[in-house]
Order: sequence, then structure tokens, then C-alpha cells
Amino acid sequence: MSTASPVPENLDQAVELLVAERARNVAERARNEELERVLEATSATYEELQQQHTAVLEELRVIRRWAFGSRRERVREAADQLHLFDGRSAGPQDACDQPAETSPEEDGSTDVKSRRRRRRQERRLNLDALPQIEHEHDVPDSQKTCDCCGREKTCLGEDVSRVVEYQPPSLAVHVHRRKKYACRCGAAGVVSPPPPEKPLDRSIAGPGLLSALIVGKFGDHLPLYRLEDIFVRYGVHFPRSTLCDWVQSCAALLEPLYALQKKLVLKSPLLWTDDTPITFLGNDEHPGSHTGRYWAYIGDEAHPYSVYDFTTSRKRDGPSAFLAGWQGWLHADAYSGYDSIITGSEGQIIEVACWAHARRKFFDARESQPRECHQLLEAIRQLYDVEDRAAELSIAGRLALRQTESIPILERIEVWLRLSHSTALPKSAFGKAVTYALNQWEALQTFTTDGRLSIDNNVSERTLRHQAIGRKNWLFLGSQRAGNRAAVLSTILAGAKRHRLEPFAYVRDLLLHLHAEPADLTPFLPDRWAADHPQYVLKHRLDESRRKATRKRERRQQRRLQRTEVS
Repeated sequence: MSTASPVPENLDQAVELLVAERARNVAERARNEELERVLEATSATYEELQQQHTAVLEELRVIRRWAFGSRRERVREAADQLHLFDGRSAGPQDACDQPAETSPEEDGSTDVKSRRRRRRQERRLNLDALPQIEHEHDVPDSQKTCDCCGREKTCLGEDVSRVVEYQPPSLAVHVHRRKKYACRCGAAGVVSPPPPEKPLDRSIAGPGLLSALIVGKFGDHLPLYRLEDIFVRYGVHFPRSTLCDWVQSCAALLEPLYALQKKLVLKSPLLWTDDTPITFLGNDEHPGSHTGRYWAYIGDEAHPYSVYDFTTSRKRDGPSAFLAGWQGWLHADAYSGYDSIITGSEGQIIEVACWAHARRKFFDARESQPRECHQLLEAIRQLYDVEDRAAELSIAGRLALRQTESIPILERIEVWLRLSHSTALPKSAFGKAVTYALNQWEALQTFTTDGRLSIDNNVSERTLRHQAIGRKNWLFLGSQRAGNRAAVLSTILAGAKRHRLEPFAYVRDLLLHLHAEPADLTPFLPDRWAADHPQYVLKHRLDESRRKATRKRERRQQRRLQRTEVS
């Protein structure tokens, strides 16, 4: 009650004053509660906006890196970087125990020279395999006589220099004249030699021209309008519609070999699969452009084939139809369409998740949570270090090494993930990375159960990279049927690339022989064809792959030695 109000003279007046004061208190309390509710709502909205702002900044950082930064997901390590998750920490004594720095003369100067010498040897060109065109250059007869004594000069030898010249490819018309013979009596009929074999009936295109077209379109990723201009430079203009018809006919001719590779891939107990989007044009019923999918299915070493499949969407119907009746280990990403396939197989299909996908999410979140993300990145690096040492072992040896070293690392990672999940913001990049890893945790451990499995799905991503390169060149497919034809021809070229075959010779031979519809297509499989035609195996690609693998192994071995010395 206010001190300024008069003192009530009777009881009724006092009651009225008390009731009025109580009403004011109730209203003030309600107003305070409303202010507190608004404050709490504003605070919650502010926190949510902060999380959204952080998530947008992280997404913007990823997009900027994708557009302008390096695609390599490498973490630069300091010289004194120790292993995390190993229970050790660096201290003064550790620093004192580190080996002293060596001088450049003591630390690998000989190795540097030997590497430079190897690079110079690798850069030497083998020009003896090319046609040699001799050009004789001589001085005029007047310069062959000595100006001082008048005697004829003696030839001391010659200087030889080589110039590699480019001769543009050319088209040639092969005119086949077949003699016809008949008796004047007319009873024996007419005889003539059989016509030359051609891949396509009633077509002027020979196997070399068709092979150049297929390799240019699906191996070198050239759109047909560019190939049209290229053929004009060679001397003749083939309309683009004609080129499209040839591509369609070649796809139909090679489809039995595609079906055989698909059948053999589905016999593999291990499969690697992934997908990539592709734009295709609709028809009159569904006009406009649509987004389809290319799916890659890759077999193991016993079934060394890479098969593409085209679908008009990313629905699970595509992989479900392709994998119908198949059983084994499926290396795939976290696409939800695989869940129903794996669940519906009643344990016949076992999912093997990809550690490269899980690592990428923590790599993208390292700016917002650097300490936590780098801890897990170091643990994943230890897993890959085990895989690097297990690569040269047998299947049983690889499994034993994983059971001994990888499983303890995975156990520590799981404990760390579950602790981080309780404190991480769900909508942050770090929180999403932790949630992704925990949701896929069982599948992320599957690779330790069999020595044939791989730790990631990178092989399918590398295979689909060829489709991504082509997509940047020809941009879209003309129709849904064009997508199916492209899947057939891309599979043929993928087999040639996987086995390092010269694609022109391989495709030309296929077009020549498959036209006769042989009963047995096994000799035309890329691995069998490579064994029967070793002269068409690209040796420089094999040597390049071996050198690259050796250098990578040496670098990783050196890093392991450095970490051992530091720790």
C-alpha cells in the first residue's frame, strides 16, 4: 500500500484498498512473467540464429574452398607432431630426447641426386618406335675445297639432330572392286568374292572410323559437334545426325559384351558402387531437362570389370534392380536408398561404409572446431597408416594386422565420438560430422572383418570421375535412350582404361569381331584381350602407376620414421 494514500477510517475501505493492491500485484506479476517468457523466447531465437549463422558460415567456407581452394584434403603436420590417442604427451624431456638436426649433406643429399637422375631418365623419350624419315644436309661443292691449299676436304663425320613432327590424321576411302564371273551358258550362275566385313551393314563407316568416333566421344569426352569439325579438318563432313546414328548402332553392337561384364560383376562377392548426376532431355510427354544418374559397379580382382548403369532418378529402384539376387559386401556411401536393399536382403548384403566420406566431414568442420576435428583426423590417419602397411600383405595377413592394430584405434574413436556427441551442436558442421559417423558406425567397422575389403570407396569415385569430365564437355544427354547407350559404351571404355589398353585398337577389334556375333564373348573381355594382345597394353601407364605407388609408399614410410623419432 502506498504511503501517500490516506489511512482507511473503516474496515470496508481497508478491504477495498487491499483488493486493489492485490490486483495491481497480480497484474505486475503477469507482466513480469510475460517479459521473462519473451526474454527466454528471444534468447532461444538468438541462440538458434547464432547456430544458423555459424552453419551458413561453415557452408560458405566449404563452397569457397570448393570453388577457389585446393581439392586435396591434406592436413599439414608440424615437425614435432605426435600421435594423438596414444596416451603420450610432449614434455621437456621429450624435446631433449629428439635427435639433433642433420646437415643437408648428411640428410639425403644423395637421395635428392638419385631422384633427379631418375626423373631425367624418366623424361627420356623413346623415339625409336616412331617412323624415321632421313633428311641429308650437305654443304655446296664450292665449300668442299680448301681455300688455302686447294685440296678436297675430308668428311669428319656428321651431326645428327632429331625433330619430332606432327602429321595430322587423315581419312581414306578404301575402294573394294570385286570381280564377277559367269559362264556364257548361264547355267552356273555368277560368282564373286565376298564383300569386306564391316561393323555396320549398309554403312560407309569402317571399323577405324567408328572406333575413332567412340573413343573420341566416350574416351576423350568430345561432344559430337567437335568431332564433326575434327572430321572436316580430315577432309570430309559427316552430319551430326549421321554420327548419332553410328553411335547408336555401335552401342547395339557392343551391348552383348556389356551384358556379359554385368553378369560377371554380379558374381563378385565384393562390389564398390557410387553415383553421379547427369542431365538428360525429355520427350513430348515430359519436356524439358531432367536429372538422371550414372551408377558405377566395380568388381574385385577376380572379376576386374567396371559397369555403368543409367537411371532417370536417384530412387532406390535403380540399384535395387541392378543388385537383384546379388549377395556379398557392398562398399557404398550413406545413401538412404541402399538401406532398404540391405535390410531386405536378410543379411545377404553387408554394407561397408566409406571412411573417406566420414573423414571429409571432419575435414570441412576443422575451422569451427579445430582441436576436436584434428584429433579425429589424426586417428583416421592412423587407420590409413595401417592400411598402407597392409597393402602388400596377403588377405590373411591384412586381416590379422587390422585385427591387431585397427580395432583398438576404432574403439578409441567410438568412445571419443560418443563423448563429443553429447556436447556438439546438432546443426553445426562438427555435430553433423559426429552424427554421420555414429549413424554409420557399424558399417565403418566392417572392413576389419575380411582382408579383401577396403577402408573406403575411393575406387568408385575415381571411376565416376571420367563421367564428371565428360559431363563438363558435352553437358547433357539427348534422351533417356541416349543415357542407356552411353552406359554401354562408357563400360567398354572403362574396361580399356582399367587394364591400360590402347582404346582405339581395342574398340576397333571389338567392332570387327562382334559384328559376326561370336558364340563365345570371353576372349573380348578387357582382361582377356589384354593378355592376348600385350602389344596394345600402355606400358607407360603401367610404369607411371608403379612409380607413383612407389613414391607414395616411400613418402609415407618416411613420415612414419619421422613420427617414430619424434615420439
